[in-house]
Amino acid sequence: MRTTFGTFNIATSGLFASQRSLDIVSNNISNANTEGYSRQTVLQKASLPIGGDPRGLVGTGVESYDVVQIRSQYLDNKYWGQVKAYTEWKTKSENLEVIEGIFNEPSDTGIRKVMDDLFAGIEELVKKAGDNTNRVNVIEKAVTLSNTVNSFGQQIVNNIREANFSIKSKVEEVNALAIQIKEVNEQIFNLELDGHKANALRDQRNTIVDKLSKIVNISASEVTGENNVKYFNIKIGGMTLVNHYQTNKLTIDNSETIDIEKYGTGEISVVKWAGTNGEPLDEVKIESGELKGLMDIRDGNGANHTYRGLPYYLKQLNRFASEFATAFNNQHKAGVDLNGDAGEDFFEAPADGINALNFKVRDAIKKDPSKVAASDDISTGESNNENAKLLAEFRNKKDIFTGVNGTTDDFVKAILATLSVDANQANRLMTNTESIVEQTNNKRLSESGVSLDEEMGNMVKFQHAYNASARMITTLDGIMDTMINRLGMVGR
Repeated sequence: MRTTFGTFNIATSGLFASQRSLDIVSNNISNANTEGYSRQTVLQKASLPIGGDPRGLVGTGVESYDVVQIRSQYLDNKYWGQVKAYTEWKTKSENLEVIEGIFNEPSDTGIRKVMDDLFAGIEELVKKAGDNTNRVNVIEKAVTLSNTVNSFGQQIVNNIREANFSIKSKVEEVNALAIQIKEVNEQIFNLELDGHKANALRDQRNTIVDKLSKIVNISASEVTGENNVKYFNIKIGGMTLVNHYQTNKLTIDNSETIDIEKYGTGEISVVKWAGTNGEPLDEVKIESGELKGLMDIRDGNGANHTYRGLPYYLKQLNRFASEFATAFNNQHKAGVDLNGDAGEDFFEAPADGINALNFKVRDAIKKDPSKVAASDDISTGESNNENAKLLAEFRNKKDIFTGVNGTTDDFVKAILATLSVDANQANRLMTNTESIVEQTNNKRLSESGVSLDEEMGNMVKFQHAYNASARMITTLDGIMDTMINRLGMVGR
């Protein structure tokens, strides 16, 4: 038959179990606002019963055998797989917004407005070709146009440099996060080797992986080895970045690009795997994430239906400057200036070609307005405006740009329309992927996040259980006091 002291042990086990549960509830409440924290719960089971009682086995109380974190590896992997698309399109959207700000259309400082001002100035010259004021006005409007194109081109080049610098920074961040994951892996391994649970460290590792998944496409897996030991690995494009205790670093291999290095962008950084001595090996297969967004923005020239990034819009601006200036120069050279001399190039024509950065009015024209070739024949006098008329018709000519059946204004509008399409696509995909990521993250938080209402309910539940166990001990104490000190006292 069971002794009273056995019942005392049962009550004591309930007291300890409730205390342990209250400890975990307190920890959950304390970390309710801690980034990446997963709520924990105590697992309990009835302790082994004992025999010896003719009525059957008798229970011996409760034991707390584990503290587990409530977290879904499936939702974690799902989040890591989705967030990379969101950050890629967010990066593209932000950079395309910058390009829209550069072109700044419609406005009084955009290319279309300053181009209209130039043609308006030429039309005034048509009205009075011999007026030096009109000639100066045409030159000033042309300088404003060239300065505007120069400014836009330089800003695009600067943004290419900034995107390239950001890629370098992101590579350094990936390497730093990989080292952090490796170090946490070691701590988890050492702590769990003897059966302990490293829940806090696992939360810390998942938070680091969350950051890494935003930068580059990763796949994370935890495999179980001998003695039930778990190893955590991360890969990028099928190649290992973190192999539990080891890391493979990324490095930058600088190389020139045929299209844009002549505009002062410097060398372009190619992301590659680093060898044992740090030398660049194979190129990293970057498919999504912030790195992919930055690389597309920096490198996308639109060739063969590839992404249209900064180089594409720089190329279009170069084309505008080159073909417009060339056509304008050819017509200007067909005329005669106020001195009776044959017209010269109105815009500078460097031997290596005209682009957005070197597009400018020739100094000789700016210094001497009489060199503006408004006439087509000096014998008819300074009132001849025939060549000025032809220059004014550039506003409506549709054969200035190769392969384009449209006016100069149409060409610029086509660039802006393409930019609008690209920006809208990036915004739409960013919004769509953001919604998917938020949905998955909300599921993660609903499962692993701390609910203060739920924890308060648990606190009251375990408090009552603790009080009940304590009351049971008090009751047993009274029983034993009666049994030891009073039993058999009658008749003495």
